[in-house]
This record gives sequence, structure tokens and C-alpha cells, in this order.
Amino acid sequence: MAHNPDGAERSSVTSAGVAEAGGREKHLIERLRSLIRKLEQVPVSFHHHPPATGAGAAPSACFSSSFADNAPRDETAFPPLHRLGEPGLHELKPAAYGDMPAALGFALGALRCQVRGIEEDAPLLWCLTENQLKEWGAPYAPGLLGFGLDPARLLIVRVRTPKDAAWTLEEGLKSGALAGLLGQAEIDKPVMARRLGLAAKQGGLPCLLLSDHRQASLPGSLTRWRIAPVLSGPEPFDKQSPGPPRWRLTLERANGEPPGQSWILEWNRHAYDFRLAAPLADRTAETGADQKRRSSSGA
Repeated sequence: MAHNPDGAERSSVTSAGVAEAGGREKHLIERLRSLIRKLEQVPVSFHHHPPATGAGAAPSACFSSSFADNAPRDETAFPPLHRLGEPGLHELKPAAYGDMPAALGFALGALRCQVRGIEEDAPLLWCLTENQLKEWGAPYAPGLLGFGLDPARLLIVRVRTPKDAAWTLEEGLKSGALAGLLGQAEIDKPVMARRLGLAAKQGGLPCLLLSDHRQASLPGSLTRWRIAPVLSGPEPFDKQSPGPPRWRLTLERANGEPPGQSWILEWNRHAYDFRLAAPLADRTAETGADQKRRSSSGA
């Protein structure tokens, strides 16, 4: 082979190899064509996960993946989290003063579900007031990663007053350059809320607004939710460690949905998704923790 600069021997050897493996290549090509035909029969969407296989597969609770138009769902078992994906203003409130960190965690999870499948380069706006920053601290990058949010993708805006926060969120909704928005502010002016709701509908984006637990309901909001922490279950790989965060989610307002429904949700750290929590083993401990939390908050 080395004494033949024109490569004639190498060509003959290669041709012989191809001829020898011709039947195998034909078989592989037919297999690939068969797989392609099967894939072409599966609906493709950049905003939803592939449908689960198996007749008994239960849908996820994440509104961005399991609540596609054709996805089967049990309305009595899963909360209507898909409503959080509708363009408009969505209120998220802690059940008590000390529940704000838990409510913020839920809001971050909802933001992650909201932007699933959207262009990764599009930024996410997180606007918070000085009061919220002083009371609950600044955003923490490792915590954001735990909810599947890239800190480099977040545009964090710190403002002095709720009026400034409302203006920032409204301009963000009008810009058309954002993938999602989260406001952490005490916006209590009806005019501000209506403007935000209108801008969100015109911009085609949901606007998540996390406010104080005592704040009155805002006019023009599409949905309103109350969030309270729940004792986490055990970590599957370390029984001594706390498991993924859990919340008690109560729906207070949503058109077409009966108010007052409650669910216990859990964050899936691997899929960055919500799911219904398995029944807690120690219901007495949960009840005692809830009573202690309510008494300490003065509720």
C-alpha cells in the first residue's frame, strides 16, 4: 500500500469491503427509514415534552409540558397550573409572613416552567423593590440553578418603589425581547395592576407578581394563588437529608375554576418540573408544623 502513491490498492480494498458489507448496510438503512417513519408520526412541539408512553402514564403537573391541548389530564387530581402560562397578570402570595421564601421558590419554579422550550438567549426579567431586598435578601445563584434557571440569563432590576417596579415590568412586557417576567413588589394601585394586565395580554406573556401576604386582591389579574410551605419528604439517596421542596398551593381566583382548591406540590429537581407530592408519612408532624407557623405569624 505504501509503494502505490495513486492509492489504487486502497481503493480496491475499500470497494471490496463495501461490497462485502452491502447486505448489512442495506439492513441498517431500512432500520433507519423505519425509525424515521415512526418519528414523523409523533407530534413535535418546542414547547412540550414528548408524550409519555404507556396507557397508565400520569401527566406532569408542570403547565408548560403536560397541559398541551391533546394531553390527557385528570382535572380532579392536578392543579390548573397551565393557567399560569396564559398572557396576563398572575398574583402569587404567601399564606403568612414567614412563607415568603417558600412562595418565592414556587414563583421561580413557575418561571422555569413558563420559559421551557423558549429561545435560551432570551433574558428573564426579575424586578424587586428595595423593601423586598432588605427583608428577604438578594438573589442567590446556586439557588437559582436548583430551579433550572441560569443566573446569566436573568436581568435583575432593583427599584426603590412599587411604582418603579410596575413601570419596569410594563416596559419589559412591551419590549418584546423577554422570555418571562417576575415581579417581587407591593403593587397595590388598581391602575398599575390594570396596566400590567393589559401590557401582558398585548405582549403575549404571563407576568408573575409576588406580593405581600396582606395585600388586597388586584383587579384585572387572571389568576391568584396562595402558597404555604409543607414538610418535605425524605431524600431518596440520603434519608437523613431533606427532600425536594413542597408547597401547599391554593387557588383563590381563576375564570372557570372553582376557588378554594388546594394541592400539595413537589419540585422535581431532575426534570425541573412540578409534580403532585406523595402522601406524607407523618401527617401529625405536618399538622403540628402548620399550627406552629400560623401561631407565630399571628394568623
